[in-house]
Amino acid sequence: MSIGILGPLRIEVDDAEVELCGAKLRDILAVLALRAGEGIRRDELIEELNLANTTRDATNAVHAHIRRLRRWLETHGIPADAVETVDSGYRLNVDRASVDAHRFRDLVQRGLSLAPATPSVVAAILEEALALWRADALMDSRQGPLTTSAADELHQWRSTARDALLDAWLALGQDNKVILSAPRFIADDPLNESIRVRQLTALRRMGRYTEAVRAYHNAERVLFQELSVEPGPELRTAHSAARRRISSDLMRERAELARLT
Repeated sequence: MSIGILGPLRIEVDDAEVELCGAKLRDILAVLALRAGEGIRRDELIEELNLANTTRDATNAVHAHIRRLRRWLETHGIPADAVETVDSGYRLNVDRASVDAHRFRDLVQRGLSLAPATPSVVAAILEEALALWRADALMDSRQGPLTTSAADELHQWRSTARDALLDAWLALGQDNKVILSAPRFIADDPLNESIRVRQLTALRRMGRYTEAVRAYHNAERVLFQELSVEPGPELRTAHSAARRRISSDLMRERAELARLT
């Protein structure tokens, strides 16, 4: 069984996607997948599912949901003890690599450990890692504090991976990849200035100075509207470099025109 939480919950058994019905069961499986091989305490699960406020007996409600989940697993050829009762909680007994979020983080850590010395290897690893994302992490399971915190952490890892990937592409001279990917990354994380700095760098290196200035003004507008702040020093420096080049080119053109006339 493989479990995807980098997007809506996705479950595959023998390479075929299967559906798990019931919001509570889906939430439980997502939480167990986050703690694959480690386990979660019963009281944590009760808080995550808000059972203390929605049922008369939260502990019995958890037991009932776990029984239903185990029956579902058995109907799909997975031993019921894949969800094991341990101490005062439960553990999902699957290889952590079968959960996309754990595989993603392992790949990112490996890529970061090799940066910046081997940009081609780093780029290949991080491209593989980021390809695991289908949409926002845990997007249909963020009900409680555990999944909310985990989703925030995974999105931070994604931002770090994207920054490192853009740096690897820049080191390899693959500026066009940066230019093509940066708008999508910015759409997901519009307040991330580091992505915008790398976007401007690539545009300048490709001689697309006017686009770089336009991209800066877009960043300036978004940052002011959302945070009431000005762009940071790195972004301002990249913008100034693009403007200087535009001014230099304009002066050169005027000088050439004057010479010809």
